[in-house]
Amino acid sequence: MTTMTIACGLLCTQQPAEAPAPILTAEQAALQRANKRIKTLEGEVEALKKTKAEKPTVKHQTQSKPSKTYEVTAYTNGAESTGKSAGHPDYGVTASGARTKTGHTIACPPSMAFGTRLNIEGIGVRTCEDRGGAITDGHIDLYVAGVGEARSFGRQRLKAEIITK
Repeated sequence: MTTMTIACGLLCTQQPAEAPAPILTAEQAALQRANKRIKTLEGEVEALKKTKAEKPTVKHQTQSKPSKTYEVTAYTNGAESTGKSAGHPDYGVTASGARTKTGHTIACPPSMAFGTRLNIEGIGVRTCEDRGGAITDGHIDLYVAGVGEARSFGRQRLKAEIITK
């Protein structure tokens, strides 16, 4: 053999070509992508399981909001409670500037900000919108529409929890 033939033989050796990828239908290609995604997700799930197993489990305790017992009385817009009669320009206007609303307004001590919402035992949720000369810490005055209702409510010791400040 000539040198040229040997050199050509070394340089020109062909390596077997890779088999061409089969032509897939759109459905087959989508299925192939889905299977790859499933394998990826399975790997992620396993990694999360390992991470979770490594972390100590901490039980979350539901913390109940502390409730406090208040002396609760009731008041009206009238002169017997506010000193204002129906013709007064501030009749029915609270210290915060809002109008009194049945089932909504309470007078609170100065230590509670206007807008503070309390859930009062047996009464429900009320909003601090008013003050009163006799309203000190530990006392709440519940707005009611009529004098008879205020008198029948009387003076009660009820638990209440602050739900928003």
